[in-house]
Amino acid sequence: FFFFLPNFYPVIFPPPPATDFSAYRAAISAAIADQPVSEKRKVTEEVSYRSEKAEPKTVEYFSFDPNTATKEELVRLGLTARTATTLLNFRSKGGSFSEKEDLKKVYGLRQEDYDRLQSWITIKQDAPESIRKLPTPVVEKEETSPIASIGAKSENSFYGKKEYVPSQIDINQATAEDWQKLRGIGPGYAKRIINFRDKLGGFISAEQVGETYGLPDSVFQSISPYLTVSPISNKIKINEWDLDQLKAHPYINNYQATILFNYRKQHGPFTGVEDLKRIEAGFQESDWSRLAAYFSFE
Repeated sequence: FFFFLPNFYPVIFPPPPATDFSAYRAAISAAIADQPVSEKRKVTEEVSYRSEKAEPKTVEYFSFDPNTATKEELVRLGLTARTATTLLNFRSKGGSFSEKEDLKKVYGLRQEDYDRLQSWITIKQDAPESIRKLPTPVVEKEETSPIASIGAKSENSFYGKKEYVPSQIDINQATAEDWQKLRGIGPGYAKRIINFRDKLGGFISAEQVGETYGLPDSVFQSISPYLTVSPISNKIKINEWDLDQLKAHPYINNYQATILFNYRKQHGPFTGVEDLKRIEAGFQESDWSRLAAYFSFE
């Protein structure tokens, strides 16, 4: 009975008839075909396209300084409103143009725009050599100084160049502002270096600065002549630190921290580096070499 029931079920309980949507689809197709395209939309799209892709019909040519030109002046020179706004935003964040070629880095500026405006770009020349060699204070904010008024490049120039010879800094005492006095070091790199230094407890050698995450080797090589090292005081208190403190040190991984912690619990306090080297698992001689100066056995 149950085997033959599925065959008779549709006969006893016939399914409802399928709905015919053909007339509905035909009515929609006809309505779409008869719908006229909005002339206003055509005009809007054409104007929007031309405003971004084509030059204005009326272009004026005059000498301008991209460090001081207004948005209206840039538009009169044939730049799109969007490109002019991008340039002004760059300046408002502290950027500046020290050479004509810097203008090509502006996002959205076409090569043909730069080519036709190149001869009209006028940027203040650098201060005379005798004046540029005078010691000047380095400031974080845009400030007016006698040298700046003559035309020396600002610290926040387009390429991040700093037109001064930085003095040497103590890498274990330097603040974020001190680090930013070095060419190629901005707020981001300065923060990373200081965070790395704090986790280590201080730098033993200047070469450790080059281990900072994300710091390009070219930048480190350029600043290394200006780095000095003072003794560190915040060492690893190997007989006092708990497991989490050991894990937080950049030179000790989680596995090594666990070994140190458990070995101390089982065998008592460490008396020196030679006592630590008795641990055979998890460490190599290179690990002890770079960690030895960080251990305190008090």
